Amino acid sequence: MEPKEDNVEAIAEDLAETVKPVTSTPETTAVTATSTSVDDTLKISYDLLDKVKQLWEEYFGEGKKSNLTLAIIIIATIPILIATSTLVDFLNKLPVLPSVFELVGFGYSIWFIYRYLLLADTRKELIDGITAWKNKVFG
Repeated sequence: MEPKEDNVEAIAEDLAETVKPVTSTPETTAVTATSTSVDDTLKISYDLLDKVKQLWEEYFGEGKKSNLTLAIIIIATIPILIATSTLVDFLNKLPVLPSVFELVGFGYSIWFIYRYLLLADTRKELIDGITAWKNKVFG
């Protein structure tokens, strides 16, 4: 058995032989920006924009849903969400109501488990209801 120093020295010599020396000349990579790549990017962007416009017209075109109605609905929901959030935050700061809300939520959870999840036939009823709703919404 050889001493450890010989093994370390042998490994160091092998490593020195396998490692390539570092040269002082740095490698340069030439990157050229061509106008064709910019033109291609712009063409793809315009094609995407045209596709979005086409889909918008298919969904909201003449005789279909009104764009103004959609905009009014979207804009009207923002203050409603803010007011609802403020009201819930206010009610949560009252001393007794958070505990009452927790009890109501706990009671509803127990009822839901008992009503829909406990028995196989009621689980099937729940799944059928969800499937019917999905078909109604998504077609």
